Amino acid sequence: MYTDGIKVDLTEEEVKETIDWGRRNKDSFGNLLRPCLFGKFGLYEENGMIITKTLELAAQSALAAITYRTLTEAQVNQICKSKYFAIRVNTYASKKDFLKACSIVLGQGKKIIRPKRIERVKETDPTAGFFGIPYYRGYVMGLFSYSDIDPKAKTTIVLIKVIGESRFEVDFSKYK
Repeated sequence: MYTDGIKVDLTEEEVKETIDWGRRNKDSFGNLLRPCLFGKFGLYEENGMIITKTLELAAQSALAAITYRTLTEAQVNQICKSKYFAIRVNTYASKKDFLKACSIVLGQGKKIIRPKRIERVKETDPTAGFFGIPYYRGYVMGLFSYSDIDPKAKTTIVLIKVIGESRFEVDFSKYK
């Protein structure tokens, strides 16, 4: 199990290992994503992923390998110098425009951490729903500054909705 916490600064060795990990898993994105997921993954259950430098570097390396390319030094540097990471939460509701009022914040101890930017999927996707009533799915993504968090702390991800909220307890020490 990974226990070093979210990496704010990657060493040269970690960059090399991450790029290799991405290449090795080019045919299995599940292997790349699994360590970054949280929540439940049943029908209509909310879940998400923490998109860190490590995940971005591995995913971009895998995508490059699929097309028989490698990442350029400029691409690697851009990812490694990023000051932000993203948290994406997939959610559901009975109204098509439900995402307009959704937001994400983080809690670490008594500290509330607000995102630098929020992105929402523009179009929600209809699902089969219940008893013939459509249900819609979409996601909200918050862009957070590495400097605002403790990368090894237990953290509560809070999805704020029109009515209520959803909370996800994660331990950043278990993420890459």
